[in-house]
Amino acid sequence: MIQLFEQNHFGVNTCICYDGGECVLIDVASQNDEERQAIKDFISNHNLKPVRLLITHPHVDHICGAAWASKEFGLTLFMHPDAEKMISISEQSSANLLGFDCGDIAAVPKGFIKENEPIYYGNSCLIPLDTSGHCAGSFSYYNNGEGFVITGDALFYDSIGRTDLPSADYELLIKNIKQKLLTLPPQTIVYPGHGEQTTIGFEVKNNPFLV
Repeated sequence: MIQLFEQNHFGVNTCICYDGGECVLIDVASQNDEERQAIKDFISNHNLKPVRLLITHPHVDHICGAAWASKEFGLTLFMHPDAEKMISISEQSSANLLGFDCGDIAAVPKGFIKENEPIYYGNSCLIPLDTSGHCAGSFSYYNNGEGFVITGDALFYDSIGRTDLPSADYELLIKNIKQKLLTLPPQTIVYPGHGEQTTIGFEVKNNPFLV
């Protein structure tokens, strides 16, 4: 199961994937007490134990709540191996300019995951798929059992992630989307990093960047 929270002034979709009393937090982007409380209340009301803290990619709008979540729930922040360097760059160059408070993210304990390495919670698991291209160090997370994929800023409803920012690569993004995402079953629900959900089948037929 999955619950989304639209957070911060960039409207990031923070995701909680949960099953069997455990949950995984993805792209915690909280920037105020109300947003943080919404996450805590959901976890408390569903009697969940957070077992993993993940990011889809290291842009400041997606990592700005990670320091809080790591401290609040006692979790290591796990990411793509190429993401750590980008986190320090994002915080230094973008946080203040774009109005984000990332806390002391440099002090957050960090770990790395590999593509296709299962991330277990309850009776479910997420499979990381390398969908870099919007920026280096990007993962999408696929739940085969429930038929959904969390794509961060790689794939959106009728669109794709922008590729005019540092470490972006348009050709790599298109390649990864076509090879890693569009090959999933057509009925797979896509939960992007911003905006409304879609399906793989819809994007195969309608996405102007991919048809």
